[in-house]
Amino acid sequence: MDIQTIVSAFELFTGEENGDEYYQLILLAADEVERLMLPDADKTELRVSFLCGALAFYRLQQILAARERAAVTYAGKVLKESQNTAYSFAKELLRDYVQICSDLLKAQNFTFSSFAGGEELISC
Repeated sequence: MDIQTIVSAFELFTGEENGDEYYQLILLAADEVERLMLPDADKTELRVSFLCGALAFYRLQQILAARERAAVTYAGKVLKESQNTAYSFAKELLRDYVQICSDLLKAQNFTFSSFAGGEELISC
């Protein structure tokens, strides 16, 4: 995997030149994708780099969505319900890139993240 290509894809998805700021998150996504790949899969393919970038973008949106759920009020912090469109977009983008790379991944059906309630289940 070419880290610079992954950083470029991540910056394309975020719309900012912030690859250095989120470099550790990008490395974590690359490691996660590498563990999901077939042993004989070509890790240098461009679509793998974009999958890594999409996963890093998704993880960033998870973090930002978790922060967004708390609203500061006069009485303190309370949870608020909002539709985070960037998070929804990141989830769909990740699903698309998983589909594009499906022939390179170990399983046709796997889960990137899951919570007991099922709301955050991302099954591809």
